[in-house]
Amino acid sequence: MQNILIVHGWMHSAKRYQRLKKDLERLGAYHVELYEFPGFGDTPAKYKRDILSGYVAEMRRYLNEHDFDGIVAHSMGGNVVLRAILGKDGVRRKPALVLLSPVYQGVGILKPLMLFYPLLFPGMWLLQRPFAGCRLLVKLASLFTVNGWADIDERIVVDARRADTMVAVRTLRELTFDCWRVAKNKGMKGNMTEKIPPCQVTLVWGKKDRVITKRSMALLVGDLGGCDVRVFPEMGHTMVVEDYDELLKLFQKGVACRKRFSGASDGDACRIDYKSKNSSKHERTK
Repeated sequence: MQNILIVHGWMHSAKRYQRLKKDLERLGAYHVELYEFPGFGDTPAKYKRDILSGYVAEMRRYLNEHDFDGIVAHSMGGNVVLRAILGKDGVRRKPALVLLSPVYQGVGILKPLMLFYPLLFPGMWLLQRPFAGCRLLVKLASLFTVNGWADIDERIVVDARRADTMVAVRTLRELTFDCWRVAKNKGMKGNMTEKIPPCQVTLVWGKKDRVITKRSMALLVGDLGGCDVRVFPEMGHTMVVEDYDELLKLFQKGVACRKRFSGASDGDACRIDYKSKNSSKHERTK
């Protein structure tokens, strides 16, 4: 029985992954815990400033108190998990990581939006009002992270309304300008495929992701010293709503277990090279 922790992304909640938890536990091979950040979902806000650092410290304590074989983390959750496990203090035991479009080295596309940072607070407050027009605005805004209108469900609206306005806006700003990086092992030499990652990592990314760029993911792969990469050509930023069946298949293939993942998925198995300008299906970029 594999103990798995699932960590949600920005403006989502633990309830977003309730369906995945039930489906995985039905397989009989997993026990799943859902983690929820303070200020999102049903968890009261705890931090008002330097929120990401607070999340990282709390995540590190949580992981040191619990034993997980694998962690699946999306977007902001991926950023926090990476910092908690591979940061300065680290954790006593490193589980296998499945990172779904994690935020790494900031979110460049959002930096122009931060010119209007003071206006984001009333804007977020307006989106959270319980009116039909505001509900539509939430769904329209969600098209930035979810490529298909049909994939934007009621849970997205509920999670957006439950989020603490102050925490949501300030966390978005911190993520946008985050500059933390995995410390490279300077003793390692050779190309990416010859380096040993500090822990087992599988990186999942969609080519149609409007939030996380290929450059950002390539930088993360390089800093890790190489890792398994699964690229889905038709997927955007939010796999749990855009390609749920493929996400479930990753678990059926054992991607979140401590054993090194070697099976193929329907996503492209390839390397994301920082210097590469093109990557095609079922090819390694060099």
